[in-house]
Amino acid sequence: MLLPNSTIEESVIPGGPPITALNYKKISPAGFKTYVPVNEALNIFLDSCSKHGFKPKTEQLPLHSAANRVLAQDFISPIDIPPFNKSAMDGYAVIAANTKNASQKTPVSLEVTATASAGDAATYQIKSGQAVAIATGARIPQGADAVVMVEDTNGDKKNVQIFKEIKNGKNIILKGEDLQAGQLLLTPGTWLRPQNIGLIASVGTASVPVFSKPTVAVFSTGSELVEPGSKLSTNAVLYDSNRYMLSAMIHECGGEAVDLGICKDDPNSIADTLKKAQQYDMVIISGGSSVGEKDYVPDIINHTGKLLVHGVAMRPGSPTALGIVEGKPVISTPGYPVASFFAFYTFGRPLLFTMLKTKGLPQASIIAKMASGIKLRENMQAFVRVNLTSTTDSKGLPCYSAEPVSATAASLLSTLTGPDGVVIVTDNKSRLIKGQKVEVLLLRAGDI
Repeated sequence: MLLPNSTIEESVIPGGPPITALNYKKISPAGFKTYVPVNEALNIFLDSCSKHGFKPKTEQLPLHSAANRVLAQDFISPIDIPPFNKSAMDGYAVIAANTKNASQKTPVSLEVTATASAGDAATYQIKSGQAVAIATGARIPQGADAVVMVEDTNGDKKNVQIFKEIKNGKNIILKGEDLQAGQLLLTPGTWLRPQNIGLIASVGTASVPVFSKPTVAVFSTGSELVEPGSKLSTNAVLYDSNRYMLSAMIHECGGEAVDLGICKDDPNSIADTLKKAQQYDMVIISGGSSVGEKDYVPDIINHTGKLLVHGVAMRPGSPTALGIVEGKPVISTPGYPVASFFAFYTFGRPLLFTMLKTKGLPQASIIAKMASGIKLRENMQAFVRVNLTSTTDSKGLPCYSAEPVSATAASLLSTLTGPDGVVIVTDNKSRLIKGQKVEVLLLRAGDI
């Protein structure tokens, strides 16, 4: 949102056109007169980004390095799994017809001709009246069509007594029963989880094509910020937490964060850093996004590219700004840590997933009932942090109760690290009511 009658400071981006940086004055205590609904803002942003044609590159990675990457091509099984008929358990490979009428009182006696272990070349062959002692996973001998469990037998190396009749095909895992050669196993956009890596390895493939990670430049603005680990020079400075938090979120969502450091509240410094950031695929700026006197970022975006949205109907995170500069998407998040977190979650996360052509990282959630009500800002998407308690319903079945911790507190990072989860209220309601069922996205899944 650009303001009239603002004073102008001239600035120049090295190698770029002149820009202006407005010294903002607050319109009202609320800051913004209007807010763009979240879904509308996201659609505007993603549509504009798509017009600039980002195309992810691909790279071939060994399986040890491919976890949590995004598959770039169809993955088709080159072989059958299992590649041969194999025993599902320890016992004796037999011809099923030879066990007819076998019981505890009238066992059937068979000659044991060999012992087959898992990994044997399996050149064994049996005829009527014969059996092969066999281990779980071993190849079924030629001529055998069933396996009798060892618990239903009594035998030695030469003979075995069968105490139970068995049907043809019993206790045998057939060739190709799990996977078949030529079968489509995974499609492009699959987020490669450990089980996917195991599946790829099971068919003998040692490497896989994945999309290269989009590079995301991250920098913070604020004259009050200093690096973690440095000495606080005055009682008016703060450690920069947002840059590290955002970088971790980028990594979690499949991107490669590039740290461009801290900029003071100076339009020249911010403009220069934004220019440097254009060599990367995406830019995230923390701080300076609102309508205060030194909130330069939205205006700099507008003068070097196009400011698409400024002011989003969400709490925390309403001062978020979205734009395009030199064809690269730019997200300007508020300086308050919780607001910055949810701004990236709402806009950065889906943009990265779009770039990687994936539906995204699996996210754990549960259904719970609100333990008490909480008032919300009407016509604003809310992020309500909650603590969960395990309870039982009237039928004695397990269920969860969600106690609200905060729906605001944009500056208190502890409201993200302490609570168990977050309820995202997208229907512009003015409150959550006690007993209302909600979906809770887990922030600390291991503790529930």
